[in-house]
Amino acid sequence: MITNFQKQSRKDDVKLLVWIVVGFLFIAWFCSPPGNKLLQLCFWGNNTKYFITKLFSDNSSTEYIFHRNNAVYLAKMYPDKPTALKEMNKAIETLPSFASDAELRNLYKDRAEIRLFLGDHKGALNDFINSDLISFSDNLKVAMLFKVAGNYKEAMNYCNAMLNQDPFAYAGFACMAEIYLSVDRPDVALRVWNLALDRNKNNPRAYVDRALVKKAMGDLSGYNTDLKLAREYSPAISEEDSIIKDSLHPKILALSVR
Repeated sequence: MITNFQKQSRKDDVKLLVWIVVGFLFIAWFCSPPGNKLLQLCFWGNNTKYFITKLFSDNSSTEYIFHRNNAVYLAKMYPDKPTALKEMNKAIETLPSFASDAELRNLYKDRAEIRLFLGDHKGALNDFINSDLISFSDNLKVAMLFKVAGNYKEAMNYCNAMLNQDPFAYAGFACMAEIYLSVDRPDVALRVWNLALDRNKNNPRAYVDRALVKKAMGDLSGYNTDLKLAREYSPAISEEDSIIKDSLHPKILALSVR
C-alpha cells in the first residue's frame, strides 16, 4: 500500500509540474509585449526546458546551444535591441573546451548573421572573417561589408570569387558594379552590366541595374530603353528592389534554432 501511495504521489508531482510549466508559459506569453506571439512562446519554452533540465542533470556541455537558440529568438523578436548579441556572446563563452573548432566557427558565423541583421556591420565583418566559413552566398555580404569599411580592394576579391565559381552569377556582377559606382566609375560599372547581359540576356534585374547606371550618367534614353526591356521579361519588376541593399540590411534572419 505504501508503494502504491508513493507511485501515485510521483504521478501527482509530475502532473503538478506539468501544470506549473503550462501555467508559466501561458502567463509569460500573455504578458509579453506585442509581437510574434509564437516566437515569444518558443523563447519561453526554450528557457523553461533549460531550467528544468538543469534541475535534474548537468547540462553544461549543451548550455551554449540554449544561449544560441535564445539569441535567434531574441533577434527575430526584437531586431532593434542588443539582447540577442548578449546571448550569442554567452553561447561562445559557454562552449565546452572539448568542442571542435568547427563548432566555434559555426557560432562565429551565427553571430555574424545576427550582427548583420541588427545593423552592426563592423562586428559582422569581423565575425564572418573569424568564422572562416564564407559560402558562395556569403561573398556578397562580406564584399559589401568591406565596401562599407572603405576597403574596396578586398571587397572586389569577394566579387571576383563569385564570378570565378559561376561566370554567370548575377550577384557577382552586381557586387562588382557597386564597387565601381562607389569609387565614382559609372563608366566601368556600365561595362560590367554590358558583360553580364552578354552572358545572360534574359535577366530583367540586370537590365534594371544597367538602366540605373545609365540614368546616373545622364543617358535618359538608354535608361528608358533598358527599363522597357526589363519589363518585357518581368512586367512587375521594381527599380527599388536591390540585392545590394538586401545584403547589408536583410529583412529576415535566416537562422533557425537547433
